[in-house]
Amino acid sequence: MTNEEKNLLEKLASGALDGIVGNDITTSGGSTIWKAIKNGLPAMFKQGPGGKFFNGKENERYEGVLHTLQEWITDDEKLQFLQKFGWLMKDADVKAYSAKFKPKR
Repeated sequence: MTNEEKNLLEKLASGALDGIVGNDITTSGGSTIWKAIKNGLPAMFKQGPGGKFFNGKENERYEGVLHTLQEWITDDEKLQFLQKFGWLMKDADVKAYSAKFKPKR
């Protein structure tokens, strides 16, 4: 593990990179999928479509069920996440690290 990777993992663990990564995606079924970092742990989430129903008096709305599709837990998995999705983040160090692993055309 290089010093750059150690620094990135420390930055990730400190919460400096917390937040949504990239844009959310809406599937054809109406579900929303997004990637986020929370408390230094990258994860991919999916929330099903919400809806509404008439209860005899008024329309009631409900939210879809939230699922965790994938979590990157180990240091190697976290580095793989930064390699693959780092270019979507606002941090310059992470973008530079991710650019090293960009596939050649």
